[in-house]
Amino acid sequence: MKKILLIVLTLIFSFQVKAQNSKISIAIKEHIKTRVDNKVNVGVAVGYVDVDTIELFNYGKTALENGTKVNEQSVFEIGSISKTFTATLLALKVNSGEMSLDDPASKYLPKSVKLPTRNGKKITLKHLATHTSALPRMPDNFAPENPKNPFADYTTEQLYAFLNSCQLTYNIGKKSEYSNLGMGLLGHILELQSGKTYEELIIEHIANPLQMNDTRLVFTDAMKSRLAKGHAGLSETDNWDIISLGGAGGIRSTVNDMLKYVQANLNSDKIDSKLHNAMSLAHKTAYKNETQRSEMALAWHIENGKFLLHNGATGGYTAMIALNKAENKGVIVLSNNNESIDPVGIKIMMPTYPLQPILPSIAPIIAKTIKDQGIEEAIIFYKKTKAEKPNDYNFKEEELNTLGYQYMADGKKDIALEIFKLNVAEHPNASNPYDSLGEAYLDRGNQELAISNYKKSLTLNPANENARQVLKKLNVEVKEEVVEVSQEILDTYVGKYQLAPTFHIVITTREGRLFAQATAQPQFEIFPSDNNKFYLKVVEARVEFNANSKGEIESLTLFQNGQVIPGQRVE
Repeated sequence: MKKILLIVLTLIFSFQVKAQNSKISIAIKEHIKTRVDNKVNVGVAVGYVDVDTIELFNYGKTALENGTKVNEQSVFEIGSISKTFTATLLALKVNSGEMSLDDPASKYLPKSVKLPTRNGKKITLKHLATHTSALPRMPDNFAPENPKNPFADYTTEQLYAFLNSCQLTYNIGKKSEYSNLGMGLLGHILELQSGKTYEELIIEHIANPLQMNDTRLVFTDAMKSRLAKGHAGLSETDNWDIISLGGAGGIRSTVNDMLKYVQANLNSDKIDSKLHNAMSLAHKTAYKNETQRSEMALAWHIENGKFLLHNGATGGYTAMIALNKAENKGVIVLSNNNESIDPVGIKIMMPTYPLQPILPSIAPIIAKTIKDQGIEEAIIFYKKTKAEKPNDYNFKEEELNTLGYQYMADGKKDIALEIFKLNVAEHPNASNPYDSLGEAYLDRGNQELAISNYKKSLTLNPANENARQVLKKLNVEVKEEVVEVSQEILDTYVGKYQLAPTFHIVITTREGRLFAQATAQPQFEIFPSDNNKFYLKVVEARVEFNANSKGEIESLTLFQNGQVIPGQRVE
């Protein structure tokens, strides 16, 4: 106990004395200010630590209306970063001999629960911790009464009922596919094994030893008083109460607390304690798939062989944590709206990473026009503004998509439908607008149009598993077409393509497969939908290779987030 106390005091002391040397550049700070000023984010809180420095930077408000300035003590939801806490708890149990990574998960569940198997293979704790269990992203009996707080009414009984009926669609351990269900189940198993709630385990084994007094699943009164309210777009939304699946994303915290967590993880190999030894185990590679170009520790994603990463998102919050143990530096970024904050964290850790220019979203302008003049006039206004002022606002497809879902959540389904229809018309080559329009039609009971739009979404993005699963539930047969491209053709695509002065995509080939790597990003396999058209599975994006009159490949086109970005071949 004394040893742990000494560690904590050391961490606190470093917070007090190492804040002089700025490592968050002026460019990053200006970028954050631009994001907030243009209402892309409401508030942003950043913490950075390395061997010499601890720095904090905060900008924006805890709420658009009557909010105060965010600071290092403002409380945010951290979403899926909670999974790294779950992995640490598991590692503690493994190191103590109470559990083994190779234990079947069923060992810890009630006998009445029949966890699915496949080909005689059982799901282990390691499978749950590395997203290799073959369990789906979410259970199919997840039907929240309140979409703004979707996990609040999901019970353990519902979880058990789903597990008893679940059939795995691919082999256990074959690939890593993100599963909130799997990690939530792991958190529940830890509860059953210990006889304590997930929150009690977090407090006892992580929060209390590191003096993280504002890191909880359930708000304390002190946390409530400093809450940065969540926003979906520019509308305040409910906090997510994630209890039965808390291990997947239920934790709330502050930058102050999370910096202690970052420091503890960075020093896990250097400090002898149960907690730090557990963190060290959680950082070790537990799954690697060369085909997927995927490497996982326990919950942590490993990128470029050296970065430990995880992000998080709930209905009104986004978060990102990154560690580079070799250079003893780490970052935590928290924001109180649902616009991804990942680029900020990546830029801090990798200064060469190109930040995209920030434009104000067109969504709040459209929302105001709808309120004042109605949806028909708003659509006319949108088209006129986009034609006349294309560089004044952010017209990306996710802007309209988010706005549409806001109206869906508010019960204004007719308006939502028209927005989704507009989004499809404006972004006919993007998969997600068709998926959302399909959902809107399905919600209105129009299966025919729902099916048509889901099929179109799947055609544009064969990796859209949501569309595939919805069509399956609607008894629509969907065949996964396999396109084979010869090695001879793949070889013609190899090269370096410039999309911006400091941003390139490098195309390589190996063993009959094609790979793409953007500047300062991991390498990902791209899959053919035609001889010259490829798509990514990790994000919704497509690449098309373009030939000149001589048949030589001279450029590629990247389709992502409603953008069409050409890239000239330079090597």
